[in-house]
Amino acid sequence: MFRLSRSDRTAASPAVGLSVFSDPDRFAPLHTVATELIEHLTSVYDVRREDGFAVTAELLNAPTAAETVRAVRLTPNDDACAPMVIVLTDFPGVRVYAGALFDEFYPSCGCDACAETWEGCADELRWQTLAIAEGGLAENVSEPRRARWSFSLSRGIEKGMGQTVSWQLRAADGSAESSQQSRAEDVPDDLLARARTRLDVLGAASPNGRWMPWPRRDRRAQACDHQSSLPMSEGTSTL
Repeated sequence: MFRLSRSDRTAASPAVGLSVFSDPDRFAPLHTVATELIEHLTSVYDVRREDGFAVTAELLNAPTAAETVRAVRLTPNDDACAPMVIVLTDFPGVRVYAGALFDEFYPSCGCDACAETWEGCADELRWQTLAIAEGGLAENVSEPRRARWSFSLSRGIEKGMGQTVSWQLRAADGSAESSQQSRAEDVPDDLLARARTRLDVLGAASPNGRWMPWPRRDRRAQACDHQSSLPMSEGTSTL
């Protein structure tokens, strides 16, 4: 699958074997959907919000500055919860990065042949981002192993997966789920090492190895209200 910038798509032609992108602007409404999701997640969950291209540093398949219209990082105030970066791109489209190595593009391709619609992409974007916030994301980096080669008459010579990185995502109500597996060799060594370390730490904190649900702001407010209502001990004063 090709993942091209707007300039790449404009220059692409059937003569070089690339797909046609005749109307990428049909995906422009995704920017509105993403903006609404950012505001929703920020208002509902106890997260720290950072804006700017700098938040895309050290991401897998990170966008370039030229591709980036807006980038926002949401970091829950709990290390066992998956951080998330939402990027609005110039295609126009949206990219979501979460946890250690999760990344999804909306649309996934955008060419005429794929026939994706902005409405379908919006549905995927909504349920997947909300599922991450609700603790539906699990990731894994397998043990290192050499990729094996195989041969079959129907497919010829094929290279096996070897060490893999994978994720599984499930909606909180079980209405939707998605998963992906890819070769670990496609991930830069330093990023792969950090991801594995982070997931090992998560495994010790999470009973099922999943990223935990994001804490909600209303629960934090309730805790603060409860704390403020407690009687003060003798000799204690407020500032």
